[in-house]
Amino acid sequence: MRQVVAAAFLLLGVSAMGASKPITKVQLPCESRYQDLSPTGTQLVVHCKDHSMRVVNIPEGTERHVFPAEQHANSFVYSQDGSWLAVGFEDGTVELVPSLGASSSIRWKASSRRIDMMYFFPDAKALVVGPVDSPGQLWEVANTPTLRATLPFEFGGLIACAVSPDGKLLVAAGDDTVLRWYDTATWKKTRENSDFLLETFALAFTPDGKHVLAGGADARITVLDAATAKQIRQFPPEAGSSVAVIDVLGDKQRLATVYFDDAGEKPPHAMLWDIASAKSAAVKSDAPLTCGTVVGGKLWVCSADGKTLTMSQYE
Repeated sequence: MRQVVAAAFLLLGVSAMGASKPITKVQLPCESRYQDLSPTGTQLVVHCKDHSMRVVNIPEGTERHVFPAEQHANSFVYSQDGSWLAVGFEDGTVELVPSLGASSSIRWKASSRRIDMMYFFPDAKALVVGPVDSPGQLWEVANTPTLRATLPFEFGGLIACAVSPDGKLLVAAGDDTVLRWYDTATWKKTRENSDFLLETFALAFTPDGKHVLAGGADARITVLDAATAKQIRQFPPEAGSSVAVIDVLGDKQRLATVYFDDAGEKPPHAMLWDIASAKSAAVKSDAPLTCGTVVGGKLWVCSADGKTLTMSQYE
């Protein structure tokens, strides 16, 4: 699922969002299929065609860290402030790499299974780790990594999670299709929603913390009450597709969502949704893009031509 989401996010280039403004060009250390852009726009994880992963500073293009192909790095996530990069490996190891300064990386064995997903708390002091087909884990990472809680499922493992803007509530989605609410002070489960018949692949809180947005194999976005876990409404479905990514744009009124084709016959595509009206507009790209994320409330995208990466911002 991680690779599907990574590939899907490449389509967030958008003639629907107005004119783009070039930001910079970066010389990459290798030819790359796609990249992970940090939330500050100052760093990239470059997925090289030789299967190595290289962390590159922007705009200098200097390498800060290299993960050779034989290390089998499998998943990556930046903290929301961009200060840390978490890396999950096939052998169940997790490594925290500082984005700035001379601090050393922190590495520990979280599981005997492949790390498929990770998620930082807003303050970057805790990291949710999802080993494949295993309970989710909550690690305190402010000092020595310490396991504080596990997030069990009836079967399978953690697929997605989201933390409320105030950090007090976590919602987790697993292979068993149930969404579970946790109080992050006690790590007791407070509520759950078992109305979903298919897996949820993407979760996000609205900026005011009042609603949870869930999307997955049922082809639609569901709006849930964060206080009660009950469904409020659903956006119209995108037939034949599954929701892979939900990201709230800087205006706090719109969502950028990415869908992949259930049959695997069509490339992923993206939609812009107005949260209040549930009206959508197709997102189109005039050129193949290789990364995209929201930086400072604006959508930044990348396009790689050989070893030259062009970065642009959409208004």
